[in-house]
Amino acid sequence: MKVGLKILGNSTLLSAAEVVNNVCMFLRNLILARILSKADFGIAATLALVVSLFELAGKMSFGQQMTQSMEGDRPEFQKATHASQALAGALSAALIVVFSFPLSHLFGMEAHREALMLLAIIPLCTGFASLDIYRQVRHLRFTPLVLTDTVPQVIITLVAWPLAKWLQDYRAILCLLLVKAFFSLVASHLLSQRLYRLCWQPNFVLENLRFGWPLLASGFLMFGIYQGDRMLIAGTYTMSDLGVYAAAATIAMMPYLAIFRITGTISLPVMARVQTDLAKFQNYYRLFAQALALLGALFVVAMVLGGQTTIALLLGNKYREAGALLAWMAFGQAFRIIRGAPTCAALAKGDTINTMLANLFRLSGLLLAVPVALLKMDLRWIAVAGGIGEIIALGASIVRLRSRHGIHLGDCLYPLGLVIALVAAAYVIKGVFAPTGAISTLVLAALGCVVSLAAFCAVFAGLRRAAVSLIAEVWLRLKTIIKTGRLTSAASEA
Repeated sequence: MKVGLKILGNSTLLSAAEVVNNVCMFLRNLILARILSKADFGIAATLALVVSLFELAGKMSFGQQMTQSMEGDRPEFQKATHASQALAGALSAALIVVFSFPLSHLFGMEAHREALMLLAIIPLCTGFASLDIYRQVRHLRFTPLVLTDTVPQVIITLVAWPLAKWLQDYRAILCLLLVKAFFSLVASHLLSQRLYRLCWQPNFVLENLRFGWPLLASGFLMFGIYQGDRMLIAGTYTMSDLGVYAAAATIAMMPYLAIFRITGTISLPVMARVQTDLAKFQNYYRLFAQALALLGALFVVAMVLGGQTTIALLLGNKYREAGALLAWMAFGQAFRIIRGAPTCAALAKGDTINTMLANLFRLSGLLLAVPVALLKMDLRWIAVAGGIGEIIALGASIVRLRSRHGIHLGDCLYPLGLVIALVAAAYVIKGVFAPTGAISTLVLAALGCVVSLAAFCAVFAGLRRAAVSLIAEVWLRLKTIIKTGRLTSAASEA
């Protein structure tokens, strides 16, 4: 099978899984938003903030190292990486228990201290998960990874409504988090080909640390970036305001997370295979950057033209005020989507410093948000500050990729320029037509996406040729299958 078809097949599998995951997330948010109060959503956002702060094993991305490293297939390396991950998970759990006391006072959650302590179960589950599902990704076998992610999502969605009706408060979300962590742990072991083993080999552990420490530092920076704004809101605004902001952020993050999982999971093993061939590597990177820019453009144009209607339809009228936030958040997320190209290219070459430096520059958005929160300005300005930070972070990432690995700046900047032009056009169209009805708004958003797709196909010949070539391969494959099927059928009838 050609590489293009194999990539297409795996992309289809991952896309289908993301559809299932996002449908599950949508249904859970719909159920929880309509049963629980905005204040409960604010408490749940605080719990998620605590997990994000202390979850060390996930930040160090041991699974990605299993995919990228030349040693990833060695059983000894896998066992040593299991040991490193287990230690990180145990340390995370201990930190959550210890800091639950001061954090409960900081956030005014003394009555919910036990809930904070229960969160320690989540990093323990992550720490003792099997990494063999990531070793299989090296060979472009994605089914175990997909099932490990998707099955727990389906389970917690099925139990969301009875839990929310029974508990009637934030504890329902806490239980869902714990159940998901447990079933993800179980699935990772059931779907592994190798038995789970741990061993201590200092040379491999040091390699884990060399790969993981920049990602750990980047993870803390990410916490400051994507949870820091919520901490500012929690400290200066009401819990209801935090609930509105968290709801808009959840909708804005869903497409990014789906795109990042699909494209990142596919592109990392593909680009890692050619990491020593600069010509092939740069060609893959160029196409990847153009594809991500197209996806980012589709997302932000759709949200600019139809974001307010979307959030009202998804979460109900009590969250309608979050619609104004969503368009600005989508703008920042579009740049974050595009940043996936230089980030993945650097990671494929084992350069984890790129991500750390980009996130360090991304802190500029949080610094801009501090005076906004202190002055209690409109929440939209916090979203604007985040978007500015994303632009600066993208610039830092592509500049390092150029200086460190010789990748041309234009490979990412040219598609980025088209994205900015399309977003500007979307704002102009919205101001001119100013649709009010839900149907007219959604139709206008769909037309904006069609125009964006046509613009990318017209401007970037390489992306257009790759798409046409892939379609031709699929068509040839389908014709072969149909012909073979007919011959087999005729033979059986004879």
